[in-house]
Amino acid sequence: KMQEVNVNVNLDSEVVRASAEAQASGRLTPLIKVELWSKIQARRLSEGKEEMAVQFSPPQTTPMTEEEEEKCKKRKECNKEAAQRCRERKKEKQKNDEKELTSLLLRNEELKDTIKNLEEEMVFYQGMLSIQTSNQIETGPASPEQQVPGLWTVEEDFLEQYL
Repeated sequence: KMQEVNVNVNLDSEVVRASAEAQASGRLTPLIKVELWSKIQARRLSEGKEEMAVQFSPPQTTPMTEEEEEKCKKRKECNKEAAQRCRERKKEKQKNDEKELTSLLLRNEELKDTIKNLEEEMVFYQGMLSIQTSNQIETGPASPEQQVPGLWTVEEDFLEQYL
């Protein structure tokens, strides 16, 4: 019974610690670990086994040799240079993308102007065609001199010769 009380006191302090850690980190992992530990302990005690005591010691680090330190320095330097090259490539790509964007925007404006001019020309020729059509209705077919220059293509003139 005394052992059970001791476990509960330790468990309560562990739950409080895990709760604070979970709240600080925003993760439930510390609480889940405490819950699993308490279930394992309860099962062991109910089976008459002794309390599980696990002691973790921090990993022991051994000092690096000069060769390892040199290798680490070299790797850091290479990584630093690679990161610098990567940043430079990224800047260059951004400059090229901005140039291409400017070029495409300019081309877009030119094409819009071309469309506007072609639409105006189309309206002009449609007006000329309607005038010519109305004259043909009133006076009969127009002679080639009366027709709008460039309105009929060479192929159409060629076809009319054989019809």
